[in-house]
Amino acid sequence: MKVNIGKYPRGPGQRKISVEIEKFDTWSFDHTLAHIIYPALIQLKEQKMGVPGDFANDVGGENYSEQKSFDFYEESHQWAFEEKCKLWDETLDKMIWSFEQLIKDEYEDQYHHGKGEYDWVESDHTFPNPITGKVEKTYQMVDKNPDEHWFDIEGQQLHEARIQEGFELFGKYFRNLWT
Repeated sequence: MKVNIGKYPRGPGQRKISVEIEKFDTWSFDHTLAHIIYPALIQLKEQKMGVPGDFANDVGGENYSEQKSFDFYEESHQWAFEEKCKLWDETLDKMIWSFEQLIKDEYEDQYHHGKGEYDWVESDHTFPNPITGKVEKTYQMVDKNPDEHWFDIEGQQLHEARIQEGFELFGKYFRNLWT
């Protein structure tokens, strides 16, 4: 993939944008896009100009509002706004972490314990080859050392759920990634 997004022009005109996508870029498209999204999210967090309305609108107590509020409510406005800003930072951190995991692509290794050694053993099942139509044998991968090797499926599933949370937040706040 080759992407070149030019600067905004000073006068009238459009940005120059060039995108070339190779066939292999879409083979694992999520991984390809993660290499673009991850550093962009980091920069967005470092340079953000504000927070999405979903985070700032419910603060209340603004002194510019036509609807008057109690003094203590106005006094806590800045504190409440700062808390919402922290919540947006935490949301960005979850997105960033998720895309970082996708880039690492080997995070599952931490859930393997011991050394796994495998053999391919012929199974009792057969399968018709879709091209030739010939019935062929099938094989099953068997762990040669099941007592010395195990996989923490629960830990891996929790990790996957945390990754998915960041991706869902990215989707939910996609239109807010300008702030």
